[in-house]
Amino acid sequence: MKKLGAFFKLVRWPNLLITAVMMILVHHCLMQFESNAAFILLIISMVLIQAGGYVINDIFDMGIDAVNKPDKQIVGKVFTEKQSNFFYLVLIIIGLGCALISSIMALGKNFISIFACMVLLACLLYSYSNRYKKKLVIGNLIVSLSVAFAVFVPWLFEMLHISTDAILLINYEPSMQSSLRFVLIYTAFAFLMTLIREIVKDMQDVEGDGRQHCCTIPIVWGMNTAQIIVIALSFITCAMIMKAADYFNGLGFKITFYMLFASWVFVFIVIINNLMSLITKSLRAEKQFRLQSMWLKTSMLLGVLSMFFIK
Repeated sequence: MKKLGAFFKLVRWPNLLITAVMMILVHHCLMQFESNAAFILLIISMVLIQAGGYVINDIFDMGIDAVNKPDKQIVGKVFTEKQSNFFYLVLIIIGLGCALISSIMALGKNFISIFACMVLLACLLYSYSNRYKKKLVIGNLIVSLSVAFAVFVPWLFEMLHISTDAILLINYEPSMQSSLRFVLIYTAFAFLMTLIREIVKDMQDVEGDGRQHCCTIPIVWGMNTAQIIVIALSFITCAMIMKAADYFNGLGFKITFYMLFASWVFVFIVIINNLMSLITKSLRAEKQFRLQSMWLKTSMLLGVLSMFFIK
């Protein structure tokens, strides 16, 4: 049982649950589509590929985790590197298998488009852990794009599906075009929130990353610059959230408006916290950045759940 719990921690099960819920809400609430076997397999594929990404990341991060979180290290302590590599291969193979079956069921002979996207996602997550995580900015962008893709892929999946049939295209294209604006709003939200959180996590892990010669923003450009970037991106995100909240309020989605406003509050707290840190040259402890990461995660969760009330 101890190893089973460690495995679920290894694959970051809360993050996987959020991904699955996010895709379901986009499909059901933003697009007004009912789930079918093909879409359920697509969700399973996304979850398994992301789980594999977390496993391979921890394999390559054994040295960093030994410094940053020795008490929480799983690869190298609970599971050997060989066992973890086996988990990774199983997750990726089953995930890509589900993607292939899902694509064939929905798109027939045109299956390659969605399947290729999922293969590319798996390759990007591996490349991130193996190479780009230690590179300046590009690693942050890969993670942010992968999360944003999980929001956008349900719309892409259904659009490609209806494009295979002329009658379906005539019947559903108008609703697909109208839902695209909703989907793009939440895709941009997911991208920006993840990007901010990744930079905050880099500030949190600066000691271990420095020992492993990672070229993260706080290491290469300094903590001050990293915090200024977080503040700037958070201001942009706050502006986007309020604009989106006003837009949904105008459409009569009151609860969505309030949830997005609550999401805005948590991002604004991150701005204030970093501004105080820059002014006083304090509040730069690992605990403080962990709090900021939690606030950003809460903000993102509120944003995701706000989709439920768009009906």
